Amino acid sequence: MTTIALNNLWRYLQGLALTEKDRKWLAGKLQEPTYHVDPYTISPSGDKFFADSRNVKAVENDIAAAHKPEAKFTRLETKEDIMQMINAL
Repeated sequence: MTTIALNNLWRYLQGLALTEKDRKWLAGKLQEPTYHVDPYTISPSGDKFFADSRNVKAVENDIAAAHKPEAKFTRLETKEDIMQMINAL
């Protein structure tokens, strides 16, 4: 963004009747790092889920956790197994 555009945005924001809570939220949003990545570099379908690098990191963490020796799994082989798991939630 150019300096002129930022100044115009700042003037606009100052003209809004924002509560202190809203101002803090907005300031936090403006300071958030960008997480957007090109989803096609990760997924051939370009799924929007993969456009957020935080989602990709969460999937990588889950895969790493699943490969640990202490990881526990529930084998679902039948419809009854699946229904039992759903009902236990």
